[in-house]
Order: sequence, then structure tokens, then C-alpha cells
Amino acid sequence: MNYKIDSALYIRSAINSKESLDIQRSIGEKFAEQYSMSLSIIEDVQTSGMIPCEERAGSRWLIHLIEVGLIKIVIVDSLIRISRDVNQVMSFSSLIKKNNGKLIVLDGAEVL
Repeated sequence: MNYKIDSALYIRSAINSKESLDIQRSIGEKFAEQYSMSLSIIEDVQTSGMIPCEERAGSRWLIHLIEVGLIKIVIVDSLIRISRDVNQVMSFSSLIKKNNGKLIVLDGAEVL
């Protein structure tokens, strides 16, 4: 059996803004549909981007899925969704590369 999810959309809102989460979800789903990607959505609500990734339930789960090889592509609408700390963003990006994955940042259409 193949349990590979293919890709994950990571969404986060510090103030649990339904509107912000809905916008992030919609943008990510449209992108995934455009490229025929299966998509799992992982979210952290009421979670500041200053909290380390390992201390957020959603991002901790995402990291686990990357490390075990179930997710190869992570989509975010902006790098600040991962973290507002540059070192955390670099560490997350390195983790994805180490596991032969890609990080797609939609606000700049970047693939890291």
C-alpha cells in the first residue's frame, strides 16, 4: 500500500482568524488543483509565528510527515506562515531539502 500524501498545505493564524485561514486554504487548494496535486491541509490556529516550529502541534506533525517521507512538497502562502524567525525558516527549508522535498511559497511563486 502507498500511503504517500504527495503534498501538504500548511496554514497558520496567530489570532485564529477564520478569514485568514480560509484565504490561505483557498489559495493553496487552487494551486494544488492547477497542478493536479493531492493535498493534505495542516493548520496551526492561535499560534504565533514566533513560537518555534517544534512547539506547534501542526508544524510538529508536518515535520514528522516530512521526516518519514510521506510528504515531499510543502505549500505555504508566505514564508511567515512557517515562522517569523529567519533561522527557523532556514532550518525548515533545510529539513525539506534533506528529505528530497520542495517548499513552494505562493506569495512569490518561489520553489525552494
